[in-house]
Amino acid sequence: MSLKNSFKRVKVAFRSLPAAFTGWPNRSLRLRLMLWYGGLMLLGLTCFGLLVLFLASSAINSNSKNAVNGATQLATVSLQQTLLSQSPYWPLRLQLKALDAYSTPGIIIEAFDAQNNILYSSDINSPLILNNSTIQTVQQTGKAVWYNTSVDGERALVEVTGIYAPDLQGQQGKGPFIGVLLVAKSLHDANETLLLLQSYLLLTGILMLILFLGCGWAIVGYALRPLAALVKTASSIAGAIAYGKRVEHLHQRVQRPRGKDEMAQVVDAFNNMLSSIESATTVQRRFIADASHELRAPLTTIQGNLAFLIRYIEDIPPSERHIMLADAHGETLRLANLVDELLLLARADANIGQVSQTTLPAPIVELDSVLLKLVRQMRRRLEIEGSAPKIVIGGIEPVRVRGDEESLRRIMIILLDNAIKYTRAEGENDEGRVIVAIERSGNEAVLRVSDTGIGIESKDLPHIFERFYRADLARSREGTGLGLAIAQTLVEQLNGRITAESQPGQGSTFRVWLDLA
Repeated sequence: MSLKNSFKRVKVAFRSLPAAFTGWPNRSLRLRLMLWYGGLMLLGLTCFGLLVLFLASSAINSNSKNAVNGATQLATVSLQQTLLSQSPYWPLRLQLKALDAYSTPGIIIEAFDAQNNILYSSDINSPLILNNSTIQTVQQTGKAVWYNTSVDGERALVEVTGIYAPDLQGQQGKGPFIGVLLVAKSLHDANETLLLLQSYLLLTGILMLILFLGCGWAIVGYALRPLAALVKTASSIAGAIAYGKRVEHLHQRVQRPRGKDEMAQVVDAFNNMLSSIESATTVQRRFIADASHELRAPLTTIQGNLAFLIRYIEDIPPSERHIMLADAHGETLRLANLVDELLLLARADANIGQVSQTTLPAPIVELDSVLLKLVRQMRRRLEIEGSAPKIVIGGIEPVRVRGDEESLRRIMIILLDNAIKYTRAEGENDEGRVIVAIERSGNEAVLRVSDTGIGIESKDLPHIFERFYRADLARSREGTGLGLAIAQTLVEQLNGRITAESQPGQGSTFRVWLDLA
């Protein structure tokens, strides 16, 4: 019945485990790590303690057994010397003077005849009880019998061996079975030693566990200190943005810990993310400022001209009215062009990174044909306008790529327009040249547009693809600073890349790299 109750208790304990761990994920990481390592330490200490107790118990039991066995051999030799050579072999009064003189404390020796009558006892105050079945077992097997019993309320180890009479030739222990010798040793000292060892192991384990948990709490806190600084920095930035403070709080960084461990990598990744966010925020703010400026300029002109016309339309000569309307119309076209470019950028940004829902591949476009057609149109426009420079075809290889033909055409138009705009000589005899070429490079098609124009300074070259960015040398030309940004966005949308090389006063070279179909 007690075993059944024990199983019920274990079952109830296991059912209560989920409830005990319900709030576990809500605990702090520091506490959870400390408890996990503490649990592993406790498991290790328990296994070590059990192993020590097992080895110590085995050694003590072995020593006790050796002591009993040694006493048995000494008693057997002393007993054989007192036996008679004829039946009933037992003397009238059995005395073992050697055992009485050299008796070992804690060991009891008794002799019984075959009828279970006690003939000798080294301690009459603690008699041992021997049953007939034990005598029969020893007689039948001829081997010693070991068992544990209780003597005066204490555990004792007992060995029972057979006693044999001398044979006809007088050889000791070769005759018939005449009784048994019983040797018992108290296990009180052994149990006391094991109990003391258990106490020492338990006390040492508790002290080591407390010390380990304290050191673990300190070490885990030190290891997680960068994480706490990371949380503090992120919360500070989030709070500053939530309360509408200036975004300059993004310049905060988490101090990097020493070494190259995982925590240092997390801090580096977080700081790099903050740098990217700060850079993107700065670009966005500048974009908003530049877009506002670009939109305000034509709107101011349109608003001023129309307001002046409304107020003084009767007093203004028709020619001046025509000029003011033409200026307003030009600014309107400029404003519409700027809005179109911004919408194009917005659509391209929305398409980058999106996975197409259709399984059909993009259409194949003959890039060389599109470029040659566009060059013919650009040459015709330049002839009509009567402006420089000349467009020269450097080399065209037939290549095919996958993508949207309109996007590819717009990329080419942006690069050619930029090259033409910044290559015009304006009064110089040298009209300048724009060189276009298409070539293969491994598994990629390379569209190259080179010019002999004003070039780009090295300090401006890394920023030319930023929106509304205009280099110092380019501010004298008309433009919004969105063309190259649009080209880069469209190229990335086609899974390609665009690069630029330039020398001030010598010209620039732009390359567009696209995968071959």
